[in-house]
Amino acid sequence: MKRYAAIGRMFALLLAASGLNACVGTTTAPQGSPQTLLAAVTKSDVREFWTNDFGRVKRTGGFSAIVPVESAQTLLESIRGKVPAGYVAFVGTTHNLDDPRIKGAELVVAPGQDQFDIVRLAATDAVNHDMTADQIIEELKRWDGQFGIDIWQAETDTVQLKLKSIPEDLPEFSQRLYEFCPDIVDQGVGDIESLQAGIKQEGVIVLWWD
Repeated sequence: MKRYAAIGRMFALLLAASGLNACVGTTTAPQGSPQTLLAAVTKSDVREFWTNDFGRVKRTGGFSAIVPVESAQTLLESIRGKVPAGYVAFVGTTHNLDDPRIKGAELVVAPGQDQFDIVRLAATDAVNHDMTADQIIEELKRWDGQFGIDIWQAETDTVQLKLKSIPEDLPEFSQRLYEFCPDIVDQGVGDIESLQAGIKQEGVIVLWWD
């Protein structure tokens, strides 16, 4: 059952990605602050934390608001150009296992300098494949240097990104992607050819490690 639930979650994330298409702090947030920005864009309560480990670990120093999964990417795009210097914005936890569970996605604004800090802030790892967040980032930086990437979502076991250009040798990249993240084929699209076709059509990649 875990496998099929995970597959369903992966495809729900893919659907959101192809957009091609609660606690409130007691202090008053200054204008232009992350809190004010999140409140204005999401029309939701702003929490003075974001979460790791499927919503079970609260991280302070940044801010988040819960939004519908299906609108999370659109809301993120509306906020990214307005985030104060020294912060990054991203969609964080979407699969919450806290008690009580929270439905929706976290829209997060937290301290960071570049898109790779998103993976660190999300504490993403591939523990079943012996990969840390830093090792994942190392591979993502290689892709960024070769094709350009835009990381927009990260949580405990997942990173979503867009390719800025499609790799010239798509079969070779698809094979490399499979070796890096086998679950997206073995528990996802089924074969490398389908993975390759999806990348070519959408330019969207959902990395997910069971």
